[in-house]
Amino acid sequence: MQRRFSRRWSRRPLAALSAIVVALTAVTLPACQKKSPEEDLLKKVEPVGSWLASLEMTGRKWLANSVPTSFAKNSLSAAGKAFDKAAEETAKSEAGPEVRARLGQLVSEARAAGAGLRRGIEAGDRGAVAREVGRLAQLHRRFDAIEGGGGS
Repeated sequence: MQRRFSRRWSRRPLAALSAIVVALTAVTLPACQKKSPEEDLLKKVEPVGSWLASLEMTGRKWLANSVPTSFAKNSLSAAGKAFDKAAEETAKSEAGPEVRARLGQLVSEARAAGAGLRRGIEAGDRGAVAREVGRLAQLHRRFDAIEGGGGS
């Protein structure tokens, strides 16, 4: 036996669907708007902050004999690649010169801190590693300040 639905029932799903479409459009439209060059650059160099925190933690764990030297070296290699990519993105960005200069300087210092951490770990120099861990923590705070301030 075939059931017949009244028009009242057939219109409700359309009204609900329309409401959903309007709600989704209102939510997704702002996300589709073009980002400023500064916002775009900050998004591209976002991994730098994560790597600064990771290297800081790795150095602390190495000092506490909680991670092997090989793990620390592998982390340093991966971070170095991320720092190189961030430097490239910063150099070719259309962001303002002040933002590019600040990020470029920070990435350069991150590379140097990573190299110092590597040298300290390879030499077994706990004092050097501790100094670089402190330097990485400072760089991470600076990066967070740049990121939180939208680059300005």
